[in-house]
Amino acid sequence: MKKYFAPFLSIIIILFSCQQNKNTTTTQESELSKSDSLFYTAEGIKFAKQMYAQIFTHLNKALDETGPYESVKYCNEKALPLTDSLSKHFGITVKRTSLKLRNPSNAPNSLEKQILEMYEKTMSKKPSIIKTNEGIKFFTPIFIAPVCLNCHGIPIQHIPDVTMRALKELYPKDQATGYELYNIRGVWSMTFPNNYASKRNHKNQNDERK
Repeated sequence: MKKYFAPFLSIIIILFSCQQNKNTTTTQESELSKSDSLFYTAEGIKFAKQMYAQIFTHLNKALDETGPYESVKYCNEKALPLTDSLSKHFGITVKRTSLKLRNPSNAPNSLEKQILEMYEKTMSKKPSIIKTNEGIKFFTPIFIAPVCLNCHGIPIQHIPDVTMRALKELYPKDQATGYELYNIRGVWSMTFPNNYASKRNHKNQNDERK
């Protein structure tokens, strides 16, 4: 499985680089300045890449050490807590969500559902940013890469029987199969506190003094 991770991460980095340079979409409930839009886009893309790397590094390790059946159990038991721990580390709220759920804990709220439907309709690769009273909302689409087909592709064609058995056992109401390469799987949904930028700048200034 390791052979899939490097090209997958390369796809993600190339995609995010294009998004950051020219593909930022800002959907506003209140005005967000251009500099703030660029700042939060860069932060959101950075965290999404780091979380992708963390999750897929752990997943590849589980695949290599225990095989496909146990790796599905890893996703069932560890992926959500890992996302939560990374969220706390960065001081933001992060989740993955989709219109076709595997884990019910990842169900979209009303705003996330609207964003997901927009991406399904447009197939856009652009991040979306919304300024709300809760904070700055950042969304970026998740696409199906080759490694994803092993658990989210078409049964038999992409998903081995042993993996299908694990999915049926651990996710009896699973909806998250039948995808093809580069389909939109869902979105990363992040909420930055309204004071995030000032706190980050303050931390950077302190680090520079050390």
